[in-house]
Amino acid sequence: MRSISFPKTPSTIKAIIYLNISVYVLCMLASWFKIDLFTLLGATPYLIIEKKYLWQPFTYLFVHANILHLFLNMLMLWFLGPELYKLWGRGFFIRYYLICGIGAGMATLLLPIIDQRTYLIPTVGSSGAIFGLLLAYGVNFKNRLLYLFGLIPIKAGKLVLILAGIELISMLSQNSGPISHIAHLGGLITGFIYIKTKDLELFLIRKKYIKLN
Repeated sequence: MRSISFPKTPSTIKAIIYLNISVYVLCMLASWFKIDLFTLLGATPYLIIEKKYLWQPFTYLFVHANILHLFLNMLMLWFLGPELYKLWGRGFFIRYYLICGIGAGMATLLLPIIDQRTYLIPTVGSSGAIFGLLLAYGVNFKNRLLYLFGLIPIKAGKLVLILAGIELISMLSQNSGPISHIAHLGGLITGFIYIKTKDLELFLIRKKYIKLN
């Protein structure tokens, strides 16, 4: 009998998953000693702007609100990451992931313009970086069929457009609840800009090479 084989998960992606799990456990342990790492490491507009907690647009990436939040983000990283890693290589994958995440974190600084209550609320989670990966997956594998809710087949490129629309409408409706839609959009937009910048850079390099030859 032939066994079913799954794509091998690169060690870099495993390391990111293990880091997120470790930070989650650390935050839980710290809370037992009345240490609020959630607020210290999450991206809070007030603390970033007023108190100069400039590390937060980076550290918030590795903090999650609960076990379901952590599981869903790591599941998407495990699902989307390996093919993009294989396409890009280790260096570009890490840079892209972090840049999308930081871009999403910086986008949360704009949220108080829409809803002033969010000025004191921390944003946590790697969803912004995950949405950046989703954008890249849709760009590079736009005709690949994905199954929404495990049932509805849809091409990856169309899924990205649908999700972007949903996030935009949800953000403007100011009915986000605990979900930071602006961070999701920030990850998507940052990913798009970064990919297009790299494409332009590659085009200019090729054009220069052709002229030299």
